Amino acid sequence: MKTLFASLGSRGDIEPFLAQAEIFAEAGHEVICLFPEQFRETVTQLGYEFIGFDKGFLELLDTQSGKTIMGGGGNAWNQLKNYFKLAKDSLNIQHTLITQQRDALRTHKPDRIVFHAKCLFYHLAAMADPDRFTFLTPIPCMTHPTSEFPHIGFGKWKFSSTWNLHSYGLINGIRRLAMKKFLGKFYADFPSTKINLKSIKEFEQNRLQTIYAISPSLFPRPDNWPESAKIVGYYFRNQLKEYQPSAALVSWLTKYPKAILITFGSMSNTKPKEHSKTIIDLLQKHQIPTIVNFSWGGLEQSDNSDESIFYINQIPYDWILPKLYGIIHHGGSGTTHQGTTHGCVQMIVPHIIDQYFWNRIIAERQLGPLGTSIHGLDAEKFEIALIDFWRNPVYAKNALKLSETIQTEVIRTAVLNHVIKK
Repeated sequence: MKTLFASLGSRGDIEPFLAQAEIFAEAGHEVICLFPEQFRETVTQLGYEFIGFDKGFLELLDTQSGKTIMGGGGNAWNQLKNYFKLAKDSLNIQHTLITQQRDALRTHKPDRIVFHAKCLFYHLAAMADPDRFTFLTPIPCMTHPTSEFPHIGFGKWKFSSTWNLHSYGLINGIRRLAMKKFLGKFYADFPSTKINLKSIKEFEQNRLQTIYAISPSLFPRPDNWPESAKIVGYYFRNQLKEYQPSAALVSWLTKYPKAILITFGSMSNTKPKEHSKTIIDLLQKHQIPTIVNFSWGGLEQSDNSDESIFYINQIPYDWILPKLYGIIHHGGSGTTHQGTTHGCVQMIVPHIIDQYFWNRIIAERQLGPLGTSIHGLDAEKFEIALIDFWRNPVYAKNALKLSETIQTEVIRTAVLNHVIKK
């Protein structure tokens, strides 16, 4: 069986699809990955066929507007202007991305397609041939409503249960209008399918086979969800096969048995040096030994750091987290699940959208304090949360207890079994 995995975004958007691709390949499937061109080397080294989305999509995030949105900078008005500028710039590339999705179906003729929310054409194609398509997402609160939380686009705020439910209609209504603008010319590809705003809404909410790759311990499945929506746990691919830590890192870990990791993953921001200095100064002030992961540039080395701060560029979480007390991070779904799986106390410094949701989840489950946003980073508020993160024994106790549960809940072949069944 030939299975196409299609995802658009940064590493946090790609990893859940690579994890599933690993399972499908081990089961004998022919795997094809349609990801941004920047991930070609990663995918080909794993032995999968690769189709590259236009580089321009991720390059937009490296523009000044993209960095401002991703990592703070400026007031609310400047933020709004940058959102509009980024949206306008993305219009030029959206047609190319949709055409590439369409061409992948026609050229490779996959038996099954597992796709990401940003792959707009496959939402449309799934309406015409629903048994071939599975929508995979590591983020809840998108299509299917829950009264406990608003739509993920409003994850930064708290509303009443009534307004939480209303938020889904608002955000998804706007999204479907945008889909009509981008996809209207492709309706003719599916002449036997009734396609309009109402039919798209009904299909997405009730018939599109949707797999939420998230932990039911962090987010239990709401009772009002349809049978088509399933929560299966978060599965991580093995990244330890070739990793060898440096002697310096091994020695440092021996010297500092209670230590933490700080990483902002693939997030960037407009003030990496300033934010890094603020955070590292506070870590040293409170004598918290820390590994600083540079990753994609959201953090930089501070000139006045001492030996208790260890700098590194990329490190497998499944190797380092079991050795640590906790992790301070941006709040991506994958990093949040990794921290929970390995029993780490967590503090999230949210940058965008869903990261505010995971920040609330960690605080409400008492796995760490409510973190402060990277937007206009407030040193005083960060310090208060940092002290609580480091000293509160309740967090460590709860983190260890939940890790024992979460390690048993993941059904490794859930997506595979679902796709084969169809």
